[in-house]
Amino acid sequence: MFKEFHYQARGHGHLRDGTPVQDRTKYLSRGGVQVLSVADGAGSASHSQFGAQAVVDEACAVLVERFDDYASSIDGVQVKIDLLGRLAAKVIATAERHAVSPDALASTFLCVAVSGNRFLGAHVGDGVVGYLKNGELRIASGPDNSEFANQTTFVTSDRALESMRLFRGTLDGVRGFILMSDGTAESLYNPRSGELAVACVKLIDAVGTAPGRQSKTSDYKKRLRRLVNVTIRNATKDDCSIGILGRVMPS
Repeated sequence: MFKEFHYQARGHGHLRDGTPVQDRTKYLSRGGVQVLSVADGAGSASHSQFGAQAVVDEACAVLVERFDDYASSIDGVQVKIDLLGRLAAKVIATAERHAVSPDALASTFLCVAVSGNRFLGAHVGDGVVGYLKNGELRIASGPDNSEFANQTTFVTSDRALESMRLFRGTLDGVRGFILMSDGTAESLYNPRSGELAVACVKLIDAVGTAPGRQSKTSDYKKRLRRLVNVTIRNATKDDCSIGILGRVMPS
């Protein structure tokens, strides 16, 4: 079992120009499957906050429904086609409700799902998915920024399927996962070395070892939200979103 923390904070740049927070995060636990998803709405897209919400909503829904199928399939390409198709359909339906083009809802996509002794993750665009295994921080999927730091791939992009990364494995030795948008990555990821900041170990441990039942008012969640609002957000003008799964270890 994993405990979770997820949160998005409005960036200072968006506060100044009146732009709403465009990042979204979501967690869902059902039928023995736990899913955490993060999406970063494109700053250039007029309705990207709605796209990001659609993506995290559908990602959680489809992965609790199809985890066993996706995790055991020998055809990873078909898994990506199916998953991206579900996300795209949700975005298109949301765009129709707002009477805009799906491109107006452009967002990235990051997710991790766990069940039993298996995990599955997927990633489109920038941001980072990392994990802690046998005491070592590792990257499951780094940012896709092509040759320019401010350009990336979105769920609505023509090359989304080509860009999508799918990663699967066992949870042997895995202590936790951390997902972050590019705003948060400015504090917690070094693009030159391709390494996560050591602070990520403490963040994963803080979630996994948190006492008591989980709720939005849990002390550890208040402390982590404060960290995002103050320390992490002050390092960037961008929105900051983060999702953490910390494994509950036997006492």
